[in-house]
Amino acid sequence: MRWVTRDEMRGIDRRAIEELGIPALVLMENAGRGAAGEAAKLYREKGLGGPVLVFCGAGNNGGDGFVVARHLANAGLDVRVLCCFDRGKADRLREAGVNLTICERMGLPISDVLHAEGVERLRAQLVPGALVVDAVFGVGLSQPPREPQATLLRLLNEAGLATLAVDVPSGLDADTGVALGVALRADVTATMACPKVGFRRPGAAQYVGRLVVVDIGMPACLGQ
Repeated sequence: MRWVTRDEMRGIDRRAIEELGIPALVLMENAGRGAAGEAAKLYREKGLGGPVLVFCGAGNNGGDGFVVARHLANAGLDVRVLCCFDRGKADRLREAGVNLTICERMGLPISDVLHAEGVERLRAQLVPGALVVDAVFGVGLSQPPREPQATLLRLLNEAGLATLAVDVPSGLDADTGVALGVALRADVTATMACPKVGFRRPGAAQYVGRLVVVDIGMPACLGQ
């Protein structure tokens, strides 16, 4: 296993899908299921009893979050999905859109926090005993988060709830380990397939927390 940059991770993903023929939907399923296991473990370790709040962005990181949400719901936890993008613009034929549709058809509670007023309404849900699952921004983020997502990340940090980050803590540059304006501080980061080089940089540990590498089924021939 090696430490990779965002471009190297993208290359591994691309080769798995295009050269080996592993469906992207399978990789997303493996990623989300693995992260869900780590979220359940953190929930037990912290002795939590509140809801699981899964914050999902528009990209593949958000798609992983939808998979996390349904697996935790199947495990009997009180899961609430919070979409940080315009659901009306979701491509329902892409992997993230497919998993969003599944969550909707399962009847999971889903709310939208795209606008500033939606972010402010979150305060009532950030209750003691809740677990935050961060699937807003993934490995591809290289610019500071825009509003209202930046305010959302600050609000979650202020709440101080137990937090699991999916792949990369939102707002953290995966290559440099530097917060892009604001980054979420996670207790656990469940990163996919390979650890990211930025996680080793000075100061990154305060955002990454405990690092867990999730096996998503990448064949060893891809040079992990």
